[in-house]
This record gives sequence, C-alpha cells and structure tokens, in this order.
Amino acid sequence: MSEPLPLVVFYNGGCSICGPEISLYQKIAAQHRITHLQFQDISVGDLPTGYSRETLLKALHVEQGGAMLAGAPAFIAMWRALPRFVWLARAIDWQPMRGATNLFYNYLLAPFLYRRFMRSQAKT
Repeated sequence: MSEPLPLVVFYNGGCSICGPEISLYQKIAAQHRITHLQFQDISVGDLPTGYSRETLLKALHVEQGGAMLAGAPAFIAMWRALPRFVWLARAIDWQPMRGATNLFYNYLLAPFLYRRFMRSQAKT
C-alpha cells in the first residue's frame, strides 16, 4: 500500500469558530498518528507561494499533491484523512449533496465567517 499524499490544511486560527474546529481535527490526527496531514495557521506567519492572506482567510484551503483545493472540496480532502470524518466526506462528496454543500459554504458560511473575523480584527 502506498503512502498517502501529503495534505496541508491552511486555516484561519484567529477565527473563533475555525480555530477550535481545526484544533479538534489536529487532536484526532495526533491520536491516530496521521503524519501526512499537516495544519498551517494562515492568520499569522508564512503563506504558500502565490496566495494572499486575504484569499486564504476567505475559505479553508488544502494543498494535496501540488493542487490547491478551497471550500467544500478542501473539507472533503481533509475529512477523508480523518477516521472519524470519512463518512462525512463521503456524504458531502455524493453527487446530490456536492452542489448544495458548495453553494452553502461558498456563498453563506465562508463569507459570514470571513466578515465576522474581519470585524473582530478591526476592534483590536
């Protein structure tokens, strides 16, 4: 069996919802010794080449095998690597759900979380 492709999750650790959610995924990855799954907080520190902080803050991004995934496809790739979330990845990647999930995340949830984060940053 071949090694899974390295998967890097770029997330907003400064978001009061995203940060704790990703922390849960990090704990699960550590518990299961999943070494090909890495997490990088893009609210601070270095960014992947060719991406702005603003772009990355607007949605979850995952780099896998040289390809950058954003939004629901990024969640699907990450969840496929986490034993407790494989079922969710399969459900959301199911054709009837894929379109609705993308619309919900890209047009409602991600913009809401980004605006909420930017307002919190403006207050500090």
